[in-house]
Amino acid sequence: MATALKNQNESGNENSSEEHEEDAVLVDRFPEAVRVSRFTFFSVCVLSLAFVLFSSMPLWHTDIWGHLAYGRLIWEMGSIPEFAPLMPLSSGMSFIDTAWLSQISAFKMYEIAGVAGIKFLYAAAITACMALLLYRVQQRTGSFIWSMVCISAFLLCDWKQLGIVRPQLAGLLCFVTLFFLLTARNWRKANWVLIPLLFVFWANLHGSFPVGLGLIGCFLVGRAIDVSWKMRNWKAMLGDSKTRRYLILLELSAIAVLFNPYGLQLYSEVFSFSSNPNLADLIEWNPLTLRMYQGKAAGLITLLLVIASRFTPRRISTAEVLLLVGLGISALWSSRMIIWWAPVAAYYLAIHGAAICRWKLKRLADPGAEKVFCAGKWTIVSVGVIWICFAVTPMGSVMLHGKEVDFERSVSESTPIGAVKYLKEKQIQGQVFNSMELGDYLLWAGPENLDVFANSHAHLLPREVWNHYLRISNLAGDAEELLDRYGINTIVLDLPRREGLMKRLVKDGVWRVGYKDGRSVVLLRNKPIQ
Repeated sequence: MATALKNQNESGNENSSEEHEEDAVLVDRFPEAVRVSRFTFFSVCVLSLAFVLFSSMPLWHTDIWGHLAYGRLIWEMGSIPEFAPLMPLSSGMSFIDTAWLSQISAFKMYEIAGVAGIKFLYAAAITACMALLLYRVQQRTGSFIWSMVCISAFLLCDWKQLGIVRPQLAGLLCFVTLFFLLTARNWRKANWVLIPLLFVFWANLHGSFPVGLGLIGCFLVGRAIDVSWKMRNWKAMLGDSKTRRYLILLELSAIAVLFNPYGLQLYSEVFSFSSNPNLADLIEWNPLTLRMYQGKAAGLITLLLVIASRFTPRRISTAEVLLLVGLGISALWSSRMIIWWAPVAAYYLAIHGAAICRWKLKRLADPGAEKVFCAGKWTIVSVGVIWICFAVTPMGSVMLHGKEVDFERSVSESTPIGAVKYLKEKQIQGQVFNSMELGDYLLWAGPENLDVFANSHAHLLPREVWNHYLRISNLAGDAEELLDRYGINTIVLDLPRREGLMKRLVKDGVWRVGYKDGRSVVLLRNKPIQ
């Protein structure tokens, strides 16, 4: 009896063992090349949710519409205009379009999928930046937690900049990609082609490519200083292969930039752009201060970096110092430059934070620090998460369900949709005065023969015209005289920001309200100028 039970138990154990072996065989049969780890699954979840978040954000009412209008014009003309188009008051001004490829790409995407297409490009660019930072930190630290710290710090610092859809996001993706390639542990021969090719695209997508050249320059100078200091001989850097590599790479990248419609002229345009006096009157080009949200975020990250540099067991390279200090100073000079400092600061904060934890705690309880097991089940679940998250985005609704996206819900509350409809119904033409912030949407969706006074491309306006815009907006003593001088019969203002200006104009009896909602107001002259 006992022998029979023993045999039965052994038989049961053998069957159980065979079942486990069969399960293992089933798992093993899943293609090894496409198996992913638990870390990858968690990363996919985070990035997919981020993609959904940014896809659901309303399109801001300024830059994107102006760039779409320029993209439409370039596509229809088949060439880039030599002089500033679209705004008659800018006629005769030289037009160097540093973002023509972004503008055309966005316009064609809009033609295909409407606002859903623009939202897709917007969310994809930011999510790709997050993915590159997350992967590089995880590779260098083996920690999922510190990878999350990196992308969280990046989003915290750049949140205001990331909220505006414009070609600068394409430049940011190029910048993060370059930083990703330069911070790899091992140099790959393919980088000799990939990095110059990246600059070819960058120079045509956005005029921020000098930041990328500066990034390579910091690695070059930093490496040269480190080698010279270590060998106690400045000539040692001449024999260092890594220093020579950065130098050749910088030269190749600088040459690759020349593959653009303007050739060498693009350099002079980009370097002179920031000195345009009109930009000094725009808030986003003002110096970074602690009164700004992004100033507070940058201050917090800087404080954490200082603490981390005090306790980190890692060697702090000269290139790291040059990058953080150089980009930090540029951000203090102009708050818009914070967009380049944030990913670099977030990366080094995570790297040093992970090193401190390993040093102090010896073994950090982190799922990413465990042995990585890849399994087919994580691949299947990851694909499912990506599919579900894509399906709930506007682009997913268009492609998978054939649903039209509600335009009004897809744009910001400040978009002058009602005002534009009114202008079209009344067939208003000729020169109007408008808030600069509304100019981009007026160029894109306004009546065909409507002449916009100003838009976000303030640098295209002659200095005198820009000064007149500011005087009218601030209702200076000669504001009415200037409105008469330009033959303005229609004024389009954003509300509630310009409500004070609207009330003062209407109070004088020269103007009346033709249309008004919570977003904008259209004022009409009681006795139109003929």
